[in-house]
Amino acid sequence: MLKIFLKYKQEVLKTYDFDKSEITIGRLESNDIHINNSSVSKHHARIVKDQDNYSIEDLKSTNGTYLNKTRIIKSYLKDNDVIIVGKYILVTNIETKDSKGPNHSLEDHIAMLDIERYR
Repeated sequence: MLKIFLKYKQEVLKTYDFDKSEITIGRLESNDIHINNSSVSKHHARIVKDQDNYSIEDLKSTNGTYLNKTRIIKSYLKDNDVIIVGKYILVTNIETKDSKGPNHSLEDHIAMLDIERYR
């Protein structure tokens, strides 16, 4: 289950609960998360669920999609991630079956090298 808090500055405007495979974000009313502001593209971004993991993808928006202050094309989401779309903030709350957060983490893809043993 994915909960998203739509915020403008510090005020929560709306809370969304989703349990679907694709969530669209944009200025058009047909989007799941509709943000009626000129800084938001008609089809700005989408969130895709793959098993228990969520990813966000920018849909070639004019002003870009930012995840934790970094402009992204596509990236995995974690609990409490901050997505910036135009002037608006979306904060994620990801609940998994075991309530420990998403199954995917960056640590799964990081290889550590102990350089001390090579000195």
